[in-house]
Amino acid sequence: MQYGEVQQRLSESNRWWGDPDGWTNNDPDLRRAGQAPFRYTAQVLADLAHGGLYTLRGPRRVGKSVEVKKAIEALIIGGADPRLVVYMSVDGWQADDLGRLVDAATVFQAPGHRYWFIDEITSITDGWPHRIKWLRDNDSRFGDDTVVLTGSSAADLGTAIGTLLGRRGDAVSPDLVLLPMGFRTFASLRAESRDEAQPPKDMGPLQVADLGTDRLSEAAHEMVPWLHALVMAWEAYLSAGGFPQAVTDHINAGAGDSTLSRSLLDLVHRDALSQTDWSRVQTGAFLQRLAGGLGSPVNRSTMANDLHTSANTVQRRIAALREAFVLWPCHRSQDLQPQLRAQEKLYFIDPVFTRLVPDRPTDSSLLSEQQLGMALMRGLERDEPGSYLEFDRVLHHRNKSGTEVDFVGAGLCGCAIESKYVDARWRRATRTLRDSPWRGIVATRSVFDLEDPDLMAVPAALLAWLIDT
Repeated sequence: MQYGEVQQRLSESNRWWGDPDGWTNNDPDLRRAGQAPFRYTAQVLADLAHGGLYTLRGPRRVGKSVEVKKAIEALIIGGADPRLVVYMSVDGWQADDLGRLVDAATVFQAPGHRYWFIDEITSITDGWPHRIKWLRDNDSRFGDDTVVLTGSSAADLGTAIGTLLGRRGDAVSPDLVLLPMGFRTFASLRAESRDEAQPPKDMGPLQVADLGTDRLSEAAHEMVPWLHALVMAWEAYLSAGGFPQAVTDHINAGAGDSTLSRSLLDLVHRDALSQTDWSRVQTGAFLQRLAGGLGSPVNRSTMANDLHTSANTVQRRIAALREAFVLWPCHRSQDLQPQLRAQEKLYFIDPVFTRLVPDRPTDSSLLSEQQLGMALMRGLERDEPGSYLEFDRVLHHRNKSGTEVDFVGAGLCGCAIESKYVDARWRRATRTLRDSPWRGIVATRSVFDLEDPDLMAVPAALLAWLIDT
């Protein structure tokens, strides 16, 4: 990247330098977001500490660039000098270009505290963490500034966390994750678009730890008037998912559009599995196999035989999809710690990924289980930013009898959850929970039974609404 080219890109990308009052009307990211039938922000960058260095991770198409632009808008409204707020997408750059970015930007600026938003930094493949570390240590124009680095690779940003230790400033929670929209937000936007009644927004959310206390039954009782509406919204959510484009499609047309699915399949094949020699057909077969085994412990050897490849190849592909925010692993619990050598269960982070290869629709009961797990993950991430990528908070448990409980974890405060998305025969799940050492919740479709405080039936929609974002 030549120095003059960097300066030209800065002039093009930082519209607020010349038009601090009207730039949002012409920004491509904000304009597309403004065309949605709702107004939504995850507020993930709402509290940036002066001089902090942050990482923001999440899947592609989830809205990281929009969140960055909204953070920039808030800074300028709050009085920051527009010329000292710098944004650059560095997709395809090299590590040395980051130094040129600092040089090029500061030529245009008066002295002062800067805000750097460097988008898709994980696309730089030749050692960007060490370059950022060097700039933080040796360049006074960057070392004390507020910096936000975004990317779509958990592995690269995870490596950077270790490299950048001691260089994060006063950031309290410097490692942030942006996940698809949670059910609570989805249900609210859906109700607003239909002018329907919805639960009061000051009702909850509960912390995940509240599931093991009497607060759950108290809150669930208050939710009864909206039971039907939330069950209908939950089933819509299991179809649409939480990607902003998918929510827009659902509200506008009542069903998901195939455009997002096609683009995400391209991204999975081109980006997440870019180091493989698989064809697009093989990528599709792999995703279909994962969707077919949703919620079951993964036998890599069996999967490898089905795909005519090796178990090691399957393991590498699973790791690649995990790092690209396509899958998340639910490890087996051993004393509420992940048993990493045991077979884990795999879930997608959003229903849209189960539709990338549409030949075999995923059963709604499995989607409900998956999204209830994600509601737990998002709730824990809200309470402890950065915890999502540890994959040690939401686990599954095997009883001595051989039965398996879907979700347990230290953060659930002595509670075990079994997903049984039915209105009949839900009590069969109680046997599994009674074999476990914890208080139990059966996540049903619409059955509501709180008579036994140690073994309750709560509709999955109510449960998710109470704990999700």
